[in-house]
This record gives sequence, C-alpha cells and structure tokens, in this order.
Amino acid sequence: MRALVLYLLVSCSAFSGEPEVLLQETFTTALSKDWYWGLGTWTAQDGVLRGFESGPRRHGPVKVRKLPLKDATLECDFRLNGKATFAGIIFNGSQVRGHIVHLVMSKEQLRVLAHPKKGESVELFKAPAKLSVGEWHHVKLVFSGETLSAQVDEHYVTAKHACIAEEKLTFGLGGESGGPEGEKAGTLEFRELKITR
Repeated sequence: MRALVLYLLVSCSAFSGEPEVLLQETFTTALSKDWYWGLGTWTAQDGVLRGFESGPRRHGPVKVRKLPLKDATLECDFRLNGKATFAGIIFNGSQVRGHIVHLVMSKEQLRVLAHPKKGESVELFKAPAKLSVGEWHHVKLVFSGETLSAQVDEHYVTAKHACIAEEKLTFGLGGESGGPEGEKAGTLEFRELKITR
C-alpha cells in the first residue's frame, strides 16, 4: 500500500511540474534576430525594451518576434511614458493570414480585437480601466483554445472567438507612444517578458 501511495505521489508531481518556458527575455543585451521586424525606434538595455515613433510613416511603434504557439501564457510589465496612450500585444499568423488577435491596454480602457480574416476586425471585449502614465503595469495573458483571458493589474479580460485557437506564428509589442515628435512626445516600455506552455 505504501508503495502504491508513493508511486501516485511521484506520478502526480511529474504532471504538476513547472510550465515549459518557451521564451524569457531579460532585455539586457541586443535583441536576437528572432525580433525580425518593427516600426519606430527600439532599444533593449538595462532590462527594458523601449520604443517610440520615428521616421516619416505615421504609425505607433511596434516590434515583432517569431514564436509559433497555440495554447500558452504570456506575462510582462509595461509602462506608458509622456503622451503615450496605449500599449498593445498583437498575435499574427502567416504573412498571408495577417493579424489574429490584439490586446489593447490604454489609459482609460481595455479592448480585445479579433481578426477572423485578413483586413477584418471584430471587437470582442471593451471595458473601462485606469492605467496611470509613468508607472509599471503587469499583464498576464492566457490562450486556451478559442478563449483569451487576461489580467492587467486588477482588471480582468475574457474573450472568445474561433480565430483565437489558430496557431500564432509571431507576436508584436507596441502601441501609441505619443505622436510623430518621437522620443520627446513619449515612449513605450516593456520588461520581464516570459511565455510558457
């Protein structure tokens, strides 16, 4: 009997181990080549990935990384500085498929946008939230089949759509940093990025 109990305890502990780490970024050195595309100016230094709008194209900064995943958990801290209005995490399929789903975290609200097909957007979630400028905020985002759930500080988000279950091939960090004046207008910052399965 004792042998059976011991076997069950060992078996249970094997299945309840730590999640598999798919990605852990410290942002203390230059970004790897897996961060393959972006808009704006981005630097990784002293544990922080920092971006701001730059150049002639009027678009907020975004930095994109290759990482295929379906069900997974993403966690990081983010901060809005200056005139920055929102930070976002966007997940994409192939170049032909385009965007799949986007979590938008603004000073005044949280939103989830699904993209059932290229060029199409559907708002799945929208709720008021207060995210202060100049302070770090924590986000934990979980994909499980057709469901996306997230916690941003003390705010909770949940959304469901068939496209959420699709394989995500890349993801991007970005948002609206404050305008075309570049770094003087505002910046977006991310740190302690970890993705597990």
